[in-house]
Amino acid sequence: MRALIAILLPLVAEALAGEHRFVSPNGEFQAYTIAANDDGTGMKLYLHRANAGDSGILLRENNRWIDAKWSPDSQFLAVVDHLDGHISDVYVFTVTAANAAPLLVYHTPDLRKYDVKWDVVAWDVTRREIILEKQENDKSPGRISHEKVVGHIGTKPLKFDPTE
Repeated sequence: MRALIAILLPLVAEALAGEHRFVSPNGEFQAYTIAANDDGTGMKLYLHRANAGDSGILLRENNRWIDAKWSPDSQFLAVVDHLDGHISDVYVFTVTAANAAPLLVYHTPDLRKYDVKWDVVAWDVTRREIILEKQENDKSPGRISHEKVVGHIGTKPLKFDPTE
């Protein structure tokens, strides 16, 4: 029983602290979240090589919550940034070189548009595409539209500021 408690206690503490880990399918990289503010609110998302001793590179920060989803080939990391209950955007980073900083190569159109939420549905990495679901409040009471959108992942980096 003591052994079980010793194993579970750190996991429970991590969950309560708002920390989540997202390990790449090939096991080489890990993205993780920590609280952004002293009161435990918000999130910061970092990326580093698995088993690295450093904190890694800050990819995104906000005052709400952040989710991350790896492509099946571990070359892309989609970051779903939930700015509030009415807005979410997706940012895609390349994660290919061992020591190079990840590059932002795609983000959803009309960033920070109110009443629009994006989420990752699937990947087609051979075509450099991410399949997204766009959920938008149609301004009519209770009417929400759902649309599948294909995002084309570029090869040139976009402007990047993790706190913007």
